Amino acid sequence: MRVGPTSWVFLGMVACTTSEPSDGSPTPEPDAPSPYVVDRPDDEVGSASVRELENALQDALDTVLDLDAAPVHAGYDAAMSASTGVCPYEYVTPDGNYWFDSCSTESGASYDGYVFAYGATGVSDPYSGLSTDYWAAFGGAVVSDAQDNVLEISGAVTEYHAYGVSDGIDLDVYFVDLSGTFRWDGPEARDTWLEGGGYDPDLTWQRTALSQLGVGGVYLAGGFAGLDGDWAVAFDENEVGHELLGYTCERELSGTVSVRAPSGEWYDVRFDGATVGVEVPASDCDGCGEAFSGGTSVGRVCVDVAGMLAKAAQP
Repeated sequence: MRVGPTSWVFLGMVACTTSEPSDGSPTPEPDAPSPYVVDRPDDEVGSASVRELENALQDALDTVLDLDAAPVHAGYDAAMSASTGVCPYEYVTPDGNYWFDSCSTESGASYDGYVFAYGATGVSDPYSGLSTDYWAAFGGAVVSDAQDNVLEISGAVTEYHAYGVSDGIDLDVYFVDLSGTFRWDGPEARDTWLEGGGYDPDLTWQRTALSQLGVGGVYLAGGFAGLDGDWAVAFDENEVGHELLGYTCERELSGTVSVRAPSGEWYDVRFDGATVGVEVPASDCDGCGEAFSGGTSVGRVCVDVAGMLAKAAQP
């Protein structure tokens, strides 16, 4: 029996001015950061090499499943552990908890902003029979605990974990949506993507594992910046997975992935993989895609998805 990895989860749930010194001489302007997008004629080709594109995209694939919601969740719980119920004043509803405040506690913690958060564990899904854990939060807030660890949330985060046996199949599905800026300085961030910051996710991903068989599949949408060398990546609902999940090409992503160079130039890499149930000729399933800049092919970009799928297979 083949199982489609995205069939189990459905969630419906975010000018500068310059001045002159007193002597009248102009003030030197600071170096401007590289533009996120470089405007250029459609037929102008970027200057990045195929090897640079391969390295940046491989870095993105090796990193993407590490950008999960767990450290944000743990950091939020730790930052809120000093709350008194009065500071910040929390509104508890059947749908979740909401606070909007600017205050400090006697222990030295401070809260400024607003957050709505909700979650549950061990909820049975009546359709699949799987157990589910979920947590989500959105808002804009800065929290400092008594040890001066700082939490920043500006945006929205969702995690959804479904696990158990459905129709005789041992499944483990984890869904993540990160959109915004997140920071936590406490120990829960250690050895996670939150430590040191640098990533700027607007990212959705899902990994599906057939737990007993040790195989998995991945779905990717959105993107993130902060890759080594100031590269960024944007996924367009790309998928890849094991044949037992219904894929016919385990070596190659489906669709197009866009890569932004540090200079601000974007490149599109078009892969030959396919979504569940769509046949891919063996000759096309080689892990390589055609890279385009300004509508012109700049060469073949080859990456290895095996490491990402190995992470996806681990519940």
